[in-house]
Amino acid sequence: MAKRAAKRAVSPVLATLMMVAVAVAMSVIIFTWGQGFLSQTGEAASAQQASQNVAAQSGILIESVPTKQWKSGTQNGNITIVVRNVGGVSVTLGTVQITPLKSNSGLNSSLTATYNSTTTQWNTGTTGVNATSSSTQPISPRSTYTLYIIFNNSTAPQGYRPLIGDVFTVKVITTAGTFAQGTYVIR
Repeated sequence: MAKRAAKRAVSPVLATLMMVAVAVAMSVIIFTWGQGFLSQTGEAASAQQASQNVAAQSGILIESVPTKQWKSGTQNGNITIVVRNVGGVSVTLGTVQITPLKSNSGLNSSLTATYNSTTTQWNTGTTGVNATSSSTQPISPRSTYTLYIIFNNSTAPQGYRPLIGDVFTVKVITTAGTFAQGTYVIR
């Protein structure tokens, strides 16, 4: 009879040690990945919470919106928007939206004024309609900010000539996302 080579399996002790080594190696890999993932998630959540805290502490109120009608050749029409910071932190206004009724006789086109923090200027993007302010930003708590929207009597296009009785909505939005809104009539 021919001799058979004896085939021997790995001993149970060595097999157990190999399984423990593989399990430890996998645990280290998963732990390292999890640490990086959790730190990135924690930083993102912390930044989001910080911006939400600022938004929660900020608040604005449109105090008044006096208006003057547009008259051809004699005077510029204007909308003066006085905003008060009623929150506990300083805020910066970012956008002012004026939305008139489409049935208005003079002011019937929407207008958006955007604040450029680099140039500290307001821009309406509409020829003949300018936005300016005599105040500075950011607005500290309990302070007011006045924005003048001026409709030039010689260059304001159709749709941007506020007349007595025109109804419009003003929405003022801060860079933190808080806003104030109200509806007004040109008198």
